[in-house]
Amino acid sequence: MKEVDWRARLGRSLPFYYGWVVVASTVAVSFSTRTIMAVATLSVFVVPMTRELGWSRGLFSGAVSVGGLCAVVISPLVGKWIDRHGSGLLLAASSVLTGGLAVGLSLVGSPLAFYAMYVPGRMIFSGPVELGIPTSISNWFIRRRPLALAVDAGAKGAGLAVMPLAAQFIITGWDWRTAWVAMGLLTFVIGVIPPILFMARRPEDLGLEPDPAPNDSLA
Repeated sequence: MKEVDWRARLGRSLPFYYGWVVVASTVAVSFSTRTIMAVATLSVFVVPMTRELGWSRGLFSGAVSVGGLCAVVISPLVGKWIDRHGSGLLLAASSVLTGGLAVGLSLVGSPLAFYAMYVPGRMIFSGPVELGIPTSISNWFIRRRPLALAVDAGAKGAGLAVMPLAAQFIITGWDWRTAWVAMGLLTFVIGVIPPILFMARRPEDLGLEPDPAPNDSLA
């Protein structure tokens, strides 16, 4: 495949192991897609949405729970997909859907509409994204797997710190609907292109080995 060929050429020409390019792609997803539908981000929206729409806070908790249950149901299917096709396309599609659902949340006016937008987003957060990222990293790393996973975890932590603050800033300056749009657009910009372009299922698909030699750069 042409797209695999250019990745293979890139992998051979880089001065460091291509697995770190894969990690950089997962970092982009973890910082954006993996945090938009997190409880930490949703909590910033609870007060302004409750105030404007007259909803109870239990409604938001219910959406989180339903989304988590849906993720449990689809996780076996997601696992089979990842085993067969890898995580790149799945993470890119998850980012597209999450961004679209975030924009959709800016338009909600009823509990049903909110559940229709947030529950699938939470399901993606708890299912495809949480499964796809560590699986992809584990496929590429053996000896340096803890470091690679730690780098990605750091990106998730940074996103969980930055996204709620960014949302709160936009809510204060504009309103909660604008904040949801901004979160969705950010996901489109950061979370879609890197995984679809640069991620490959396994290093063997590019003619590489699962870990660089101990004396390699970034090994």
